[in-house]
Amino acid sequence: MSLTQEKTILKLKEISERYDIPVNRLTSLIRQGKLKAVKSGKEYVVTLTEIHKYLGIETTSESLERELYIKELESKIKNYEILMDSIRNCVSMMDNVITCKL
Repeated sequence: MSLTQEKTILKLKEISERYDIPVNRLTSLIRQGKLKAVKSGKEYVVTLTEIHKYLGIETTSESLERELYIKELESKIKNYEILMDSIRNCVSMMDNVITCKL
């Protein structure tokens, strides 16, 4: 997570517009302790980090590396599935050849 993201502070109205969450819902989440916020004058402000935590958005380099690793593994699995299908086809063809010769 970047230092800029950690320090980015948004008002509830900005959060509401950006993430399509009603302001009264955000206020309720803050009062319930589900969303960390600080009162600045008459309104609450929330860091971008806290919003992402609440929404389940991971933006750390570790999570991005994990996603990349998962994509690599999915690609390898797909390649192995293709290879297995090819082997099955070869075995089936050889079985047919052997059966025809008998």
